Amino acid sequence: MSRVHLLGLCGLVCAMALSGCMGDPAPRQSADFPQAAFPAWKVEDESYRFYPGDKFRIDVRTAPELSGELTIAPDGRITLPTIGAVMAAGQSVKELQATVEDIYGNELLDPSLVITPTDFGSQKIFVGGEVKQPGVFELPGEIDPLQAILLAGGWTEEGKPTKVIIMRRQPGGELMTRVVDVRNGLAKQALYDVGPLKRFDVVFVTRKTIADENLFVKQFVRDALPIDFSLFYDVARF
Repeated sequence: MSRVHLLGLCGLVCAMALSGCMGDPAPRQSADFPQAAFPAWKVEDESYRFYPGDKFRIDVRTAPELSGELTIAPDGRITLPTIGAVMAAGQSVKELQATVEDIYGNELLDPSLVITPTDFGSQKIFVGGEVKQPGVFELPGEIDPLQAILLAGGWTEEGKPTKVIIMRRQPGGELMTRVVDVRNGLAKQALYDVGPLKRFDVVFVTRKTIADENLFVKQFVRDALPIDFSLFYDVARF
């Protein structure tokens, strides 16, 4: 079965489940899906953090033989000459520079070095739910949720552009979610302002009114994610 068919099936199951639960004033809690709130959404202009597939150059002033370009492996590590594997994913440029300087401090009198990013791995987002062409899309620079939905062909007639779920995993592992109104948000930024989308963000256009955002995410949105996004939101912690 193709990914599009799977996503369509997930959307149908989601709609059927929602139609059954919307009669209650609020979804009922269960052992599998406890109603634990996600952290409040924060929009921060924080430093970029490395991710597998990113490349950067290390220049060690006092030991040029240790200089060179490195690529972060799928497990998040780099291999340093004479040292071996070191975790790099999840760190900013300054943090990784301090980490490597501390390691080389055991071998060099002056371990000062410079890290320069040279290439960034795939920047992907997932747009799903009630959109015409759900799937994974390359992030074309800084875009907002409405632009992401347009990448997916726009919302369907059954879609609720006033109830769009945004999911984001923080560097520390926390999962943030927020419901935004992309239809009216252009006029009222308070309904819409989640900042530019970031790598591995999920934009999910719902069909029905959401009684409980957290329960909706746990029961339906995650089941619709492709495998790489699903793994990222379930187990990715650097």
